[in-house]
Amino acid sequence: MVRKILLPLDHTDPRSWEKGLPVALEQARSFGGEIHVISVIPEIIRLPNLPANYGAGAKDHVASVLRKVLDENGAADVPVTVEQGSVYREVLKRAKDGKFDMIVLASAKGSAPYYEIGPHLAQIVRYAPCSVLVVRD
Repeated sequence: MVRKILLPLDHTDPRSWEKGLPVALEQARSFGGEIHVISVIPEIIRLPNLPANYGAGAKDHVASVLRKVLDENGAADVPVTVEQGSVYREVLKRAKDGKFDMIVLASAKGSAPYYEIGPHLAQIVRYAPCSVLVVRD
């Protein structure tokens, strides 16, 4: 039974929510489950020539962009978590710690040999502690 669904979204790539969100919503409706969104932004490197608060507000900005996307697509009640670091590591960590039953994510455009399976998606599929549903075109 699928009760908790993790939906990784990229705030800069509409394909991630245009493809992944409808499928996650359908899965949640079918099983009476809940969806949680995660987005991962790169770690901000602290360099001596940058101000101490450089990058402040990055997580809030990403969360607000995704909140708007969710609100406009019938998922206003879905919680959003924004982490910094490696995409696949943070997604896998959240999936394990949150005891998710399924990860739903959209495939990416790519060229051979990674056609539609980017390096992050491949690592998530390989090491996920739960089922992974890859939404393709």
